[in-house]
Amino acid sequence: MLARFGSYLNIEEIVDCIHSDRVLDEDTIREFERKFAHYIGAPRCFATNQARAGLLIALKSLPISPGDEVIVQSFTFQGVIDAILDAGGQPVLIDNSPDDLNADVGAIEKSVTEKTKVIIATHLFGVPCDIDAISSLARENGCYVIEDCAQCLGAAFGGKGVGTFGDMSIFSFNYEKHMTTGQGGILAVNNRDLIGAVEKTVDTYRRVPLNPEKCFVYGMLLEHLALERPQYKTRLTATFGEECYRRDGKLFEEMDGLVEAGATEEGIRAALLPYLEKHVRRSRSRVQLGILPEWASRRLLSFRDRFRTPPRKRVESEHLLMNTYRAAVGCIALDHLDAVNRTRNENTERYLAELDGHDAYGMLTISGKKQPAFLKLNVLNNTSYSVPEITRKARKRGFELGNFQWPKPVHLTYPYDVLVPHRREDLQTSEYIAGHLINVPIHYYVTPEDITSIVEFLTQIGSRRTA
Repeated sequence: MLARFGSYLNIEEIVDCIHSDRVLDEDTIREFERKFAHYIGAPRCFATNQARAGLLIALKSLPISPGDEVIVQSFTFQGVIDAILDAGGQPVLIDNSPDDLNADVGAIEKSVTEKTKVIIATHLFGVPCDIDAISSLARENGCYVIEDCAQCLGAAFGGKGVGTFGDMSIFSFNYEKHMTTGQGGILAVNNRDLIGAVEKTVDTYRRVPLNPEKCFVYGMLLEHLALERPQYKTRLTATFGEECYRRDGKLFEEMDGLVEAGATEEGIRAALLPYLEKHVRRSRSRVQLGILPEWASRRLLSFRDRFRTPPRKRVESEHLLMNTYRAAVGCIALDHLDAVNRTRNENTERYLAELDGHDAYGMLTISGKKQPAFLKLNVLNNTSYSVPEITRKARKRGFELGNFQWPKPVHLTYPYDVLVPHRREDLQTSEYIAGHLINVPIHYYVTPEDITSIVEFLTQIGSRRTA
């Protein structure tokens, strides 16, 4: 089955790199930070454990007091909200635009108050937001801008790379992104006046210990093998690989030995396949057992618990900084990034050409100033089928389509629906997007034949009901 995501990896190149003693040298981290800063055009970068860790560090480096407001769109990653709350800010949710799925600039303007300290400008799915308008609005109101480029590495606006417009910006390197280090992120600082404050904040945190660091990299390699078509039959998460290593000490020891020996890709595949099959079966069993739906989980809360602050995930941790193994992988990934992004964009253009004129799917409107680096092609479902129905039918045809990002906007997701004050009537577009979005795979391993098959399927679904 064709997986919905897949980052380009050269396994032997990575093993050869992390096999060397050099990978234990912290100069590798500084090299990655300098190389990434040069790539995007930022004065200073800091390698972090995740993008959300970079956002927390950014927010804690600003003069944010309790009650200060941080404007952010509702159709976004929940970890962004967690970072805002951990930093002591008050999230102010605004609606998304149906044109490009990014923030509605008019909604931002209406939400700015004297308490507004930060505007988070999110670039979703590789399409830049209206960053010039957002930056101008922030300057007029004395606000900081943090660009969320977790899904937009390599894109540009008006010829200038995204991530260089705001005071700071964050990038993500998990397995679903343009380039991957397994997990990981970068905090880029563009406002030179803030570099000192960020350095002080960074100094309060530590790097991820080496064994967990290895789990991220080894997990990335296992994920790559798990998503190969002969093996891929059960839907897996982007963290499947690292989770396998965390719960299976023998698997970790096996991979450690393979890296120590500088094994080839075929050697690694042969050695890991039995482990992979076992963990995929385990993953399938967990899916079949099911997870309690949100409404059922909430019913299980005791009467007393209903009057407590709802629990949520925390970004704050002792270890918010990337270590050497992922930094070494990041240096390699940057060398391939432009070629990978070209492939993604070419795949997107093929889809758009073949879907042109099909009104069963709403297409994004992307202004001429925006030069995307597509992470996924997104269409809005106008057919008589629901998105879950389309997902089930696509799976039977051998590929993954559907809303695999966020099934609900933040304001409809527990516990944020309770923790974050909002007016639902002001966030209707984000709800519409979540209910109608179809992610279409465009990653490096998608072939022209895949595109033809998927377009034929979408055309069939859009024209009539099928069995």
